[in-house]
Amino acid sequence: MNQNYPYGSGPYYQPQPPKKKGIGTGGIIAIILVSCFALMLLVGSAVVGSMLLNPDSRFSIYTNNNDVSLEGDGRDTAEGGRRPYFGGDDDGTEPPESESRPETEPDTRERDTALPETDSETEVDRTDAERAMDQVTRGENGSALSAKEIYRKAAPSVVGIVVATREGTGTGSGIIMTEDGYILTNAHVVEDAISVTVTTFDGKEYPATVLGSDESTDVAVIRIDASGLMAATFGNSDSIEVGEDAIAIGNPLGMELSFTITKGIVSAINRNITIGNYSMTVIQTDASINPGNSGGPLLNDAGEVVGITSAKIMSDYSTGSVEGIGFAIPINSALDIARDLAVHGRVTGRPYLGIMVQTQYINLDGEYAYHVVIVSVEEDSPAEKAGLRKDDVILTFNGAEIEQTSDLLFERDKCSPGDTVKITVNRDGKEAETSLTLIEAES
Repeated sequence: MNQNYPYGSGPYYQPQPPKKKGIGTGGIIAIILVSCFALMLLVGSAVVGSMLLNPDSRFSIYTNNNDVSLEGDGRDTAEGGRRPYFGGDDDGTEPPESESRPETEPDTRERDTALPETDSETEVDRTDAERAMDQVTRGENGSALSAKEIYRKAAPSVVGIVVATREGTGTGSGIIMTEDGYILTNAHVVEDAISVTVTTFDGKEYPATVLGSDESTDVAVIRIDASGLMAATFGNSDSIEVGEDAIAIGNPLGMELSFTITKGIVSAINRNITIGNYSMTVIQTDASINPGNSGGPLLNDAGEVVGITSAKIMSDYSTGSVEGIGFAIPINSALDIARDLAVHGRVTGRPYLGIMVQTQYINLDGEYAYHVVIVSVEEDSPAEKAGLRKDDVILTFNGAEIEQTSDLLFERDKCSPGDTVKITVNRDGKEAETSLTLIEAES
């Protein structure tokens, strides 16, 4: 009914649908042009997006990362994956307060320690490595020198290290061990390196090859093709005493502040700390150590290297900013590791279990706590032969209680290949003990 007329007072019409009109030539052309424009916009967006997201593109949005690490890392760099033999640790967070608790932590299992095949690695001739390491100069705690004299003596033996990774670039320091280019530094300085460049005290730059890197001790050896370098004199870290002078030389915050000297004292010796999953025995000092110092020398008052600066505490959740707590790896143990890395490319004589573990926050015997859980067992390994299985919870290792992955690594590294150890596990709510004989790790 036509609504323009009241019922019964006018004509009525059957509503008719509007007549359809065809699309003219102009409309067809407009549609074609709009479609072409949309297609060009789509293709262009894809190309630009690819260039921005590609780390290797000159237009990439991924730029060099100069953020400093807050714990255990003296290199300005992005973090990367790593770790040998065992699985990952928890992330250091406190257990949740609420009753709704997760059965497991996120999977943070560690990866193989073998160095990635990168552009910086070349075929390494190790035939002269033993000869070179025999030439490392050891001092005898000579007479005390002034800070000025120590700098003159030791600074030419320090190098700056710039590392390129897929995440960006980072900087660190190193110590010249031999006049023909063997250099000592930290493992975390050269971690995930695509290329490594060394700058000597006289400003010359050299490409470097990583001969070996060991994360558990945070020691690495690199080499440059050079001769006539000024090698450092290495002291006896076992003879240092609390309260004696300690001097650090390195490249804090990058090469802009290269070859900086800072002075303090030995604050403590034989200090046990945990960085990542590894427990380390270190020298504590209040000499200023900052990101970029890592891998550089800690010197005694005779200008002899007694440690490798490795880490510092920069902040604490309860106290906020922290000052004057730095750590160095004792040089006696570092040089032993360095010889293995230079000659073999790995640390020899290290015990191997053959399991991958993970620290998980789980309910065991009615209580939630962190425990070390086996997530995989290597075929034909000591662990498999001893009957260990996936999901076993490790309670003790050789009599020591195990709560974190670092506990297990620490106790394992106190042993030698061929040692027989006892392990207590919880399996399906029941405790069981087994013995296994350790073998030597191959890498």
